[in-house]
Amino acid sequence: MNFFDVFPYNFFSLFSSPNREIYVEALLVLYRQYRQETRLKKAELVSRLVANMENRMLELQCEEGELYGLEEEINLSGRAHFLLRKFLETGWLELEPDISSFEECYVLPGYASKLLNLFYDILHGKPVEYNGYVYSTYSSLKTANQERDEHMYDALKFAHQATLQLWANLRELLDNIRLYHQRLQEQLEVKEILADHFDRFRLLISDKIYHPLKTFDSVPRFKQRILGILKEWLRDPGVLSELAETAVRRGEHAEKGEARGRVISMIGEILDIYDRLDELLEQIDRKNAGYTRASVERMQYCLNTDRDIKGKLVELLKALPEIRRESSPLARKMAEELPLYTVGYVDEFSLYSEPKKREHQPLAEEQVTVTEEDIREETDDFKKRLQKVYSHQKIIRFILEQLGERYSLTTEELRLLSDDDFIKLLLAVVKNDEKGLPYRVEFKEGYLYVDGYRLPELVIARETRFADVGK
Repeated sequence: MNFFDVFPYNFFSLFSSPNREIYVEALLVLYRQYRQETRLKKAELVSRLVANMENRMLELQCEEGELYGLEEEINLSGRAHFLLRKFLETGWLELEPDISSFEECYVLPGYASKLLNLFYDILHGKPVEYNGYVYSTYSSLKTANQERDEHMYDALKFAHQATLQLWANLRELLDNIRLYHQRLQEQLEVKEILADHFDRFRLLISDKIYHPLKTFDSVPRFKQRILGILKEWLRDPGVLSELAETAVRRGEHAEKGEARGRVISMIGEILDIYDRLDELLEQIDRKNAGYTRASVERMQYCLNTDRDIKGKLVELLKALPEIRRESSPLARKMAEELPLYTVGYVDEFSLYSEPKKREHQPLAEEQVTVTEEDIREETDDFKKRLQKVYSHQKIIRFILEQLGERYSLTTEELRLLSDDDFIKLLLAVVKNDEKGLPYRVEFKEGYLYVDGYRLPELVIARETRFADVGK
C-alpha cells in the first residue's frame, strides 16, 4: 500500500509551521478529550481548547496562504474554531455529523489516534510491564498445555505477540539509555546534568522501567518453564497437527502444511528470543551503569573547572584563541613568558590529501575459454574429494548405527550430534534410490525440529536381506 493512500499529503505540515508548538499542544488537548468521551462534539472541543490554551492561542502567528489574519480582532472562540478547521484540512480530524441532532461532531482517524497515543506515551513516560509479558506468556501456555483444546492456538499467538513486544520494549529501553548517555556531552552546567538525570531519566526511565525490571524476577523464574512447554509441543506431532488444523478452520491459512509451518515458525521465534534475552539484559545493565558513572564524572568535571586553579586555567586557555585574534598586549606577553602551543586533534580530515588526476588505461580483457572437458574434470575431482570425506560405507554405517537393534525409526528418534551427522543424513536420503542399500527411506507429511535441525518426517526401515552390509 502507498504511504499517501493512508496519510493525507499535508498531514505532517503542522510540524513545519511557525505555530507548530501550539498545534501540538492543541492536538494533545483533543486527544485527552478523545480518551474520555466516545463522541467529540464541536462545542465541547472549542470549550476545552479555550480552557486549556487561553494564553497560547493568543500567540498564533499568521501563515502564508491563510485567510485568517492576526490583525483582525478575533476572540478565543474564533481561534479555537481556526484550530479545528486546520486539523480538518490536514487530516487529523474528520467530520461526522450527528443525524439525530444535526450537531457537528468529529472523529480521530485511526492513523491519527495511534500517532497521538505514541506522542502521549513518549511525553508522559508510559510504564512498561516487562514482567507482565513474561508471566502472562507462561500463564496462557500453561493453561493451554493442561486443557489441550482448540484454544491452544490462541495461547500460542498471544505468547508470540507478547514475546515480540517484550523484545521490542527492551530494545527501546536500551536505546533510550544510550540517548541519555550521548546527551551528556552537550551538558555544560551542573544544573543541566542534574535536571536531565533526576527530572527526566530518573523519572521516566529508571523509576518507571529499569527499577521494576530488576526488582522482580519474572524473566529467570518463568523462562525455563515457557521453553519447556514450547519444546514439548514442538516434539509432539499431534499437537502441531492440532494447532495447524485450528489455524485452517479459522481461515488464517489455506492449507494445513502452510499452517503447520507458521506454527513451527512462531514457536521457533519465541525460543530464539528467550535464548537471547539474557544477553540483552546484560547490555542494558552495562549501559545503565555506564551512564550513571559518566553522569557523576561529568558533574565532577564541571564543578572542578569552575572552582579550583586548574579550572580557571582551563577557562583562560579556552579564551586564548579569541585573545590572540585581537592581538592584545596580554596575548603577546603570554606568548613570550609561557611555553604555550596550539594543539590539534586527529580527525577524519587530518590525513586527507586531494588526489591527483591520472589517466586510466584499462587493461585488455583476457578471454578465458572453459571447455566441457574442464567442467567434467572439475566435477569429477569434487566428487572424489567428497567421497573421501563422506564415503558410501560411512553413510551406510551411520544409518545402521542410528537404527541399532530396531527394524525402523522415525525422524523424531534420530540423534544428530553435529553438522557432520546432518550432512550424512542428507546424503543417505539422496542415496535412497540406489540399489543394494541395507535401508529404505519413506517420506511423510510435515516437518520436525530435531536437535536444532528442521527435517521432514521420515521413516527409515532396515532391509533385512542386506542386514550385514556396512558393519
